[in-house]
Amino acid sequence: MEQEEDGGGAACGLCRETGRCADLKYITAVPASAGLAVGTVRYLRHTQSGLGRAVRSPKEEQEAFENAVREAQDQLIRLERRAAAQDRDIFMVQRVLLEDEGLRQEVASYIRVGAGAAASVERAAGIFAGRIRALEDPYMRERACDILDACRRVVKVLDGQPHETLRLTGPAILVAEELYPTDIVTLDRSLVLGFITSAGSPNAHAAIIARTMGIPAAVMAGPELLEGCDGRTLALNGDTGEAYLDPDEATKTRFAHKLRLQRRHTLSQERLRAAPCTTKDGTRISLMADCASVEDVRTAVEAGADGVGLLLSEYLLLAGRVNGEEEQYGFYAACLAAAQGRPVTICTFDVAPDKTGTEFPREEEANPAMGLCGVRYCLAHPDFFETQLRALLRAGLAGNLRILLPMVSTRDEFEHALDAVYRAKCALRERGVPFAETVPVGAFIETPAAALTAGDLARRAAFFNVGTNNLIQYTYAADRVNPQVRAYLPAASPAVYRLVRFAVEAAAEARIPLCLCGEGAAQPALAEAYARLGVRAFSLPARELLEVKEYLMGVTL
Repeated sequence: MEQEEDGGGAACGLCRETGRCADLKYITAVPASAGLAVGTVRYLRHTQSGLGRAVRSPKEEQEAFENAVREAQDQLIRLERRAAAQDRDIFMVQRVLLEDEGLRQEVASYIRVGAGAAASVERAAGIFAGRIRALEDPYMRERACDILDACRRVVKVLDGQPHETLRLTGPAILVAEELYPTDIVTLDRSLVLGFITSAGSPNAHAAIIARTMGIPAAVMAGPELLEGCDGRTLALNGDTGEAYLDPDEATKTRFAHKLRLQRRHTLSQERLRAAPCTTKDGTRISLMADCASVEDVRTAVEAGADGVGLLLSEYLLLAGRVNGEEEQYGFYAACLAAAQGRPVTICTFDVAPDKTGTEFPREEEANPAMGLCGVRYCLAHPDFFETQLRALLRAGLAGNLRILLPMVSTRDEFEHALDAVYRAKCALRERGVPFAETVPVGAFIETPAAALTAGDLARRAAFFNVGTNNLIQYTYAADRVNPQVRAYLPAASPAVYRLVRFAVEAAAEARIPLCLCGEGAAQPALAEAYARLGVRAFSLPARELLEVKEYLMGVTL
């Protein structure tokens, strides 16, 4: 949203308070990546002509679609080869999306009833993106951007238009309606001072890349931002989402001062990032990161994480689509490679409605949170489970992998899951496919039953993860996605502390590692409380790492 300061008598509040010039425009947006920037605007337009499209016979349109997909994939392969190592998976993921059978069938169905190939791709992309955006998880919702970006490339080929790439000749702040992943990674990053979009989301792929790169960014500024902005000066505050178009000298001076302070803060953060997390009495604490994608893993490494304590694999079940072994293998291997040798704990699929959305095919249950979820679902669907296990075991050769089984309640369940791991290994041996033979398999302690029988589980599990979010939910019989019972979900709970203590003691006796995940790891005071129980490893969002590290380094256990 913009407020333009009027040079007449009825000046806006901002002008009355600061006395800034009448030409300055104050823009309010949503912060997406911290930092400050002042520079010249370059406007990136994503054009869609749609004009002059002649529709031929369904057979010809289908052939045109197939040819365009191949050309788009060839373009992505060329971009992947030229891209920096940390960006290659973006192009790989988009290539895989264009092979999606469901997407292809959707396009073909529109072509059969007389629609042109380009219009059919646009419609199918919109429908698939809509399904993903209907998911509850905000991070998963924004993966719709990848589908739109990949399909936009196909449409460009069909329309005979070049895929536009903005060429920067000097440092600039990018302005666009929405930035796609390939927009960011094909630019000279040394020239990108920041970006601000009229639409978009803080969880969009481009915003995630900006945070990884340390580029200030803001989103959802409104369409007025785009009007005549190209070539003008913009001052952007990625911490607050505020921006000033045509800033006056007072605003420029204020930003210059803040930039100097920011550089000092950055140096301090870099020193903290590089330091090990050791309490005042010399106790070493391992801080790892929660992740859901390759970008998350890279962000975690940049933040100084000791590894990935929990990588959720539900990213691969978006919009009800079950990925095959090859696609899963590529995703897991990319995540392991991004960790650069650090341990990566990948949790097998937890098929719960709040994680996979309503599109995922599952039996209808009256109370899904108490139903066939976690390892229960996987054991009930062995083909589904063993496909994932084969992909994980193969990917284990790419890095330091640990496999985590969610929602384990009994030792029998864990034993049955280990049997599935054995069958997956046998299948790979029969196929002559190389895989990691000795991947540790651990139990996710998320139920009171698992915590109370942790000593029994520790005899078979290679490690424990303790999930405080679910543990609190099941201890208090209160669904954590139901706002009516939110008051029954205490962050600090003596009952949960006792359950965690059972798991900590069992792990110590069996000499296996234990890592605590969830809100209990992300809040400094709670992390301290669990550290006093004997927890020596935590997994939390990368953005919380430095705050928790700084806090723990100042306590004595």
